Amino acid sequence: MYKKKYSMAVLVYALCTFFFCFNNEEGWCKDYSPNVHWLFCIDTSGSMKTKGHADLLKEITGKITTEFTDVNNNMITTGDRITIMSFDKEVRLEATALYQTENDLIAVREKLAHMNHRSGSLTFVSEAIVRAIDVINKYDDFFYTNALYVFTDGKSEPYSLKWSKEKIDARKKRDVENFNRISLVGKNNGTNVWVGVLKWEAFDDARSLVEKIGKGGHMVDLTDFSRLSLTKALSDFARTVRSSVTLSDLKEIDFGDIPYKSDSPYTKKITLDIQTDKLIEAPEIVGSIHFDPDNPSEISEEYPLKINTTEEKMVLSFEIPESSTFNPGTYKGKLKLFPSENHFGAMVIEPSQFDVTFKKASYMSYYLWRVMLACAIGLLLLSFMIVKIRKRMPIKLKTIYS
Repeated sequence: MYKKKYSMAVLVYALCTFFFCFNNEEGWCKDYSPNVHWLFCIDTSGSMKTKGHADLLKEITGKITTEFTDVNNNMITTGDRITIMSFDKEVRLEATALYQTENDLIAVREKLAHMNHRSGSLTFVSEAIVRAIDVINKYDDFFYTNALYVFTDGKSEPYSLKWSKEKIDARKKRDVENFNRISLVGKNNGTNVWVGVLKWEAFDDARSLVEKIGKGGHMVDLTDFSRLSLTKALSDFARTVRSSVTLSDLKEIDFGDIPYKSDSPYTKKITLDIQTDKLIEAPEIVGSIHFDPDNPSEISEEYPLKINTTEEKMVLSFEIPESSTFNPGTYKGKLKLFPSENHFGAMVIEPSQFDVTFKKASYMSYYLWRVMLACAIGLLLLSFMIVKIRKRMPIKLKTIYS
């Protein structure tokens, strides 16, 4: 008897553990969190360390170490992932780390310092981007957006003329396949690709690459560090990918009273002031209301909210088509704001949640004001009629005898 009970307990424990492990992996990421996966693909070909020229490789790795991974510069936040890759003839995954504490960045900084001693040949740009996309896909469920920065000083040179014809043809075929895949990246709003051009000779190839990427592609002119410093380029990169929208300091929004009966849907518009950072156009924001479970009508689904924005204003359009079916009472919930899927990057909306409330009028209140209005109109008509009647009544004269 006891053996059977213990066997059942072990079976239940095993099933619960299995269910938890396979269902809890992505549970947290279904809620919006503006975390970013930052990827740096750095050209380590020999031309990056050409004698008589600036040591471009050391310049790049040094600035990423001292500027980007410096938590005091607020370019990265807790929960971001940083991945470092290098490329020349081959592509290498150097380091990847999820940033939770300062110690998590040690391995990344050590790899960046070690890369300064590398000097490869050729420049297989398309393979670097495709391999970076593979890394993006591996962690994609855990990040709202991905930001890839490719630093290169040379034209795409995936093969050597000294190779055999078969090897050259295979590399050319691989290059074409890569570019076909890269052209699809721009259709994915969760990925941005920045190409930092370090020498004039690479401009045409970089421009062609960015055009293939589409909306998610950006080209950065880094041919003259005195004109556009790497520090500024990294700062712009970080703040463009993670822009911010700040709303006026409100804690609760009242959407008003819904009439007890109405032939048309209940609508309400509320305008809020906003401030945007590093956005050159009005932010695209969506929102939905999550009702408290104990609302009068026991509504469980979310209500989407139509939101129109300018660079300074946000207009919330609240509409309930079936409001006539709601039970009377007070409805409370949370309004949650998110970036639209059309936005490239991780937009931080502060605050992103508001307490919301509205009321549905009761049966008595619906008819009470009508009765009061009817009584008021009736009294006015009655007083008007009394005045008219008095004017038409004959005047009685009283004779006073003395």
